[in-house]
Amino acid sequence: MAEAEVLEETGSGAGQQAAVDLLIGVTGAVSLDELRIRVSEVLAQAGRPGPGRVVVAWPGGEDATPVEPRDGFELIPYRVPPVNDGGAWAQISAAQRGVLALAAELKAAACLVLAADLEALHGEAVQTMAGAVLGRQCDLALPVYALTRYEGLLNTAILAPMSRALYARRVEFPLPFEFAASARYVECVAHSHGANAQGVLWPLSHAVQEPMPRNAGVCQVHLRAHHHAPMEGLDLTAVLSQIVGALFTEVELTASSWQRLRGSQPATVWGEPHAPVMPEEPVDAREMVESFQLAARNLGELWSLVLPPVALLELKRLARQPVESFRMPDALWARMVYDFALAHRLRTMGRSHLMGALTPLYLGWVASYVQEIALLPAAEVAERQERLARAFEENKPYLVSRWRWPDRFNP
Repeated sequence: MAEAEVLEETGSGAGQQAAVDLLIGVTGAVSLDELRIRVSEVLAQAGRPGPGRVVVAWPGGEDATPVEPRDGFELIPYRVPPVNDGGAWAQISAAQRGVLALAAELKAAACLVLAADLEALHGEAVQTMAGAVLGRQCDLALPVYALTRYEGLLNTAILAPMSRALYARRVEFPLPFEFAASARYVECVAHSHGANAQGVLWPLSHAVQEPMPRNAGVCQVHLRAHHHAPMEGLDLTAVLSQIVGALFTEVELTASSWQRLRGSQPATVWGEPHAPVMPEEPVDAREMVESFQLAARNLGELWSLVLPPVALLELKRLARQPVESFRMPDALWARMVYDFALAHRLRTMGRSHLMGALTPLYLGWVASYVQEIALLPAAEVAERQERLARAFEENKPYLVSRWRWPDRFNP
């Protein structure tokens, strides 16, 4: 069934059973006039979802009030809970939780969370993402963004492969600007964590935890949207602290769930791939390799607090490689990321220092990766990413053992 058909047919299904057919929530400040115009155009393109209510939510202040319905939908403000710390992504996550809380309150059949830049507020995105949920195909629809091979390297290096290994679903972007969620997913997140929860929201981890059923559907949608990262102006260590540190915190909070999961399941992908928006610009690996080599000479004692002896030996060998042939093995990288996740949990050192120690290792991985994929066809780049993800999966027992017996298991 096509996504447009799904949107048109919800009046005889979920739309009659829910107070709201579709809630579209924007996670940042927007012009209400522009928002109204854009939503009117989108619903005209996509087809209204049945005779029920369509609600568009924006982050309003204390005095904000609903706008009188027009053009077949309502504009309702939602409250963004205050954020103590955590940077830009924590702010985005607070708004995402606010949208989910409103969706739960209104008993929406589907909730579509969009970034404040409205890049994904177009007919195709609403059709495919909301349609995936309203057609009962999945409880959580995550985007697949069209990036060049040199974009999103932190996601490629850590976020995607680690999320796949731990949460057993093969999703490409586990920290999304946009996602769509079913009523039961919204209800579970709202009741389990509440709108006032702090920290970064990782939608996938909630889909595989109780009270969500074990057969909860997770799918992906090719999305025509390109966002500027909200981390501009920060140094790399600060970025790692805010993003990777947040993932490590989620790993600690969800340990009882991911330790029981084995392997991974593919997540169905809907829609057609899009071409990247940005030009593909080669990356010079020399400075990154030199930063890694400098750290290998000076940070050995610090790394020894986190990494086992066998990893330290491999790093010494790596530091002697010339720039052009510098390659970091996937298994070594996966295990080191797991070692740092454990050190984050145990507070082996201050967390800012921990991320500072991870920074040159990450630069070493990036240098290795960009040199390896520079001349590969796109299909082989995807296969290279798949091999890395499999390395994280294959080494998950290493993390489980170290997590359960950190003092006894230290190879």
